[in-house]
Amino acid sequence: MLDTILIIGASLSVFLIVVGLYQVFFNRRLAVVSRLDKVTAEDVGLARGKSGKAGLREDLLWVLGKLGRIVPRRARLEEIQGNLIKAQIFMRAEEFVGLTLVIGVALYLLFYLLSNSVLIGIAGGMIGLFVPGVLVNNKKKKRSLAMTEQLPEALNTISNGLRAGFSFPQAVSIVVREMEPPMATEFSRVLRENRIGKPMDDALNDLLKRVENDDLELLITALLIQRQVGGNLAEVLDGISHTIRERVRIKGEIRTLTAEARLSGIVLSLLPIAVAGILALLNPGYIFSLIKEPIGILMIVAAVILQIIGILIMRKIVDIDV
Repeated sequence: MLDTILIIGASLSVFLIVVGLYQVFFNRRLAVVSRLDKVTAEDVGLARGKSGKAGLREDLLWVLGKLGRIVPRRARLEEIQGNLIKAQIFMRAEEFVGLTLVIGVALYLLFYLLSNSVLIGIAGGMIGLFVPGVLVNNKKKKRSLAMTEQLPEALNTISNGLRAGFSFPQAVSIVVREMEPPMATEFSRVLRENRIGKPMDDALNDLLKRVENDDLELLITALLIQRQVGGNLAEVLDGISHTIRERVRIKGEIRTLTAEARLSGIVLSLLPIAVAGILALLNPGYIFSLIKEPIGILMIVAAVILQIIGILIMRKIVDIDV
């Protein structure tokens, strides 16, 4: 029982340390971005940040950057930086890699000290290296989903503004004033870049680099074509809005039809973990014998691999593209 309490306490400690490091080290960057939004677009009324303290955290960020720079290639760093931008995480790629390595080493030491097994320690280290990327992808997907939900309303607002006689930038400014982030934030940046001299086409292409969204790509492609060949932009936007609404409706129906299969997948994925946890509480000596014996460690590794394969197969089955 004492071993179980130690494991839970150590896991919570690592989690809280990672969350605390992120809040302490990157709060200043969030505050800087918020102050820039306030200064350059006072009419937008976007989020306002709090000032942070410089000093030790800047030195630690520098260390993380140096640590992360010795591992990946430049192409890989550019890919990581692109994902961080799309997830709206204000870190440099080198710092993210360095932080990932620190988490991996910390979890390796934690699992090794708790189990006294190198294989278990390596498994913990691999989890530490894998989890940060998963969190970034999840945040990127959530932001993309939020953009998809806001796009039809934004397109209707722009279309109505164009019919009222506004120019395209003026119609977009209405969206910035009346809608919530991330739509207001991204279109506000497009307007700021256009005001300081960047062509609207380039500003729209930069928007597509910051947000990974198929519906937004459809919109920007249509806007670029319309700016070259002309036509009734309001009708084009109405057609795109209708298409996006239909896609959202169909995706909702698909999620409803596949809800049972997804729930079954979640239950089957969590069932082994729940059973292992219950056995660890009821009979710790029985379950922890797997960790102490080499054959038990191999069985755990094989079970985890098979579990991951099963999860990937179930996700592929219920993942229907529209």
